[in-house]
Amino acid sequence: MKFGVGVDYSLKALLMLADRHQSAQPVRVEEIAAAQAIPENYLRRLLIEMKRGGLVQSQKGPSGGYLLARPPARITMADVIDVIEGGYAPVDCLSDGAPGLCTRDDPCAMRDVWREVQESVYAILRRATLQSLAEKRRKAIHFSI
Repeated sequence: MKFGVGVDYSLKALLMLADRHQSAQPVRVEEIAAAQAIPENYLRRLLIEMKRGGLVQSQKGPSGGYLLARPPARITMADVIDVIEGGYAPVDCLSDGAPGLCTRDDPCAMRDVWREVQESVYAILRRATLQSLAEKRRKAIHFSI
């Protein structure tokens, strides 16, 4: 039930964009990569996926870069997982495109429990917006000073 490093890197990049959302100034890939210790080429691929998924938008040119496609309060961790990993399923039979029943001959007694796990995880992830994460980070920074 682990999420890949792409989700972690994407969230770090998006949080940086969320911090600068009010300025409406695009942030260059190189700046995000350096500040968040993310391999630049990998970040470029992630940003392309997030652009396709409607999470970010890009601006070309010498002062170009990336911006959030919508306000930080309207982008959730669930959105990021859906775009980067294609969703979350604790077991294969709940993955998109999987048949309605287990592939085994006998009915699976655990499927309903796994679906409940999936729904619970998604409920938590939908509540966690970029705005709420940024606020938590700001509070943690102030607390540690």
